[in-house]
Amino acid sequence: MNIKEEKIKLILQFLRQNKYDQTFHKLQEQSLIKLDPTNLELITKSILNYDNQLLESILNQYVDESTKQKCMLKVLEQQYIKLLKLQNVQEAIQLLRNQITKFCSDEQQKHHYSSMLYLPELKLKQEQELIDEIISLCYKQIGLIEPNRLVTFIQQSKANQILECQFHNQLEQNYNITLKHSCNPKLNIINQKKNITHCVFSFNCQYKALVHGLQIYLYHFENSTKEFQPKPRKVQTGHSSTITSILFSPCNKYIGTSSEDFTVFVYNLETQKKYRLEGHHAKVQCFTFVLYDQSKKKQKNEYDIYTISIDGWLYEWNDSERKGGLKIEEKLLKLHSNQQKEVMLLTSQNKISLLQLYTKQQISYAVSTQNIENSIVDKQFNYVLTFINEIISQLFLYSLPGLQIIKVFQPSSSVTTLSPQFDIGWLNSNLIAAGTQKGELLVWHIQKSSQPIEKYQISDQEKEIKCIKFHPTKNQVYVYQQKDLKKQLQQQQQTIEDVRSQQQRHSFPRPPPGMQQILNFLQRIARQDQLSSSRQSMQEEDKESSDGDM
Repeated sequence: MNIKEEKIKLILQFLRQNKYDQTFHKLQEQSLIKLDPTNLELITKSILNYDNQLLESILNQYVDESTKQKCMLKVLEQQYIKLLKLQNVQEAIQLLRNQITKFCSDEQQKHHYSSMLYLPELKLKQEQELIDEIISLCYKQIGLIEPNRLVTFIQQSKANQILECQFHNQLEQNYNITLKHSCNPKLNIINQKKNITHCVFSFNCQYKALVHGLQIYLYHFENSTKEFQPKPRKVQTGHSSTITSILFSPCNKYIGTSSEDFTVFVYNLETQKKYRLEGHHAKVQCFTFVLYDQSKKKQKNEYDIYTISIDGWLYEWNDSERKGGLKIEEKLLKLHSNQQKEVMLLTSQNKISLLQLYTKQQISYAVSTQNIENSIVDKQFNYVLTFINEIISQLFLYSLPGLQIIKVFQPSSSVTTLSPQFDIGWLNSNLIAAGTQKGELLVWHIQKSSQPIEKYQISDQEKEIKCIKFHPTKNQVYVYQQKDLKKQLQQQQQTIEDVRSQQQRHSFPRPPPGMQQILNFLQRIARQDQLSSSRQSMQEEDKESSDGDM
């Protein structure tokens, strides 16, 4: 069969299968190419005429013994059902004894055929459906094209297009396969030098929140300008130590932060009401908002809050009241939840556990022989990605809910050390972005290689990337690197050190009163200059943080 004949047969097969009978016959006449070989016509006629002897003789010529038995059994089974539906019980029994048992070697199947005599409802297949099933069993051996071959080619072509598209991000698959497919090949990197430790978007994308020091900077999205407001709302958290996590509630009404000071801060975006959760005896690593159980009595707040601390405790809160606690495991790191699936995922140093959201019953778990440092989940809660940094830096991708390892992602060089800041994102959550300690941004594609598909040098001074976040709906990734220290601060610090060293070199048992006063005066000036410079630097950072990040 040449290429032209094969192409025409593919089209003929598609036309007949989709009931374009007129076009099918017209193409067959004009091309002088028949879709069905002669042996297929004989097989079809023998099935339609219930000529089992002719069918068996044809199959003997073209197919092996096993295939012949399967084909004959399918045909005889339908004849048997037809006789039973017509209430020709005696003929049906004769067919069962003389022919069906000849091609059926399975005793359990024979018993099933016998029991069909007493079944009230039996399904009889259409003749064309039966013929299609026979063809699907023996098409290769009688020289036929594989069923649905044209559709298979189209699906393979689409799959190849996706594999060749580096930044594939389309959920639909209705693009033209005759043209070279390409999604937007450019990942828009928004790189900013700010001392930002956390970045998060609300579920409706109306807010972006940044953590700078112990403050939250809230940027509201302007629908008129299609951009975030340049001036943020500043929210004082009241924390006395480092903020460990930040999260919006699913209804976009609340935002909260956890901290190393053993507390959680919650802020109502509408009423600006604040409250604090206090009760942990170790630093709070993470928290999540959970709709309260409707089967229980009504509570003050529509959300419960689950918090975890490094010492292994999980506490459950409503408003500012603690409802209960559960000792889970030592060294808890992360807590993720999905309200729709009613599950939550706990990550500890050496274990990942999937639990039922309300009962806390374990669904599945995975143990890691290496120390896990961080974890994130995708938006649909289909994957969990963990970060391990021991001999080499690695990202382990697990499936949910089974927690089976799918793939291990590594940097292009074994000496490259990843930072624990990474994210999954871009539409269908196919991209992974992670920073390195030398200011590089590495990007992987989940469906492609375990090696990075792109590498970007973000920091010109090779400074570690502190925060990475994908935009929920756009091909944008926000990258925050540590801001450079001002030369003025360095000079002021050097002035203080020079004064101190001079004071040590010229230390006398009893310095003259005038000299001591001069030294004290110089020290006061140096301290005032340092404090003034530090305040000016922080004010400039706050001013820059107020600028639009888009």
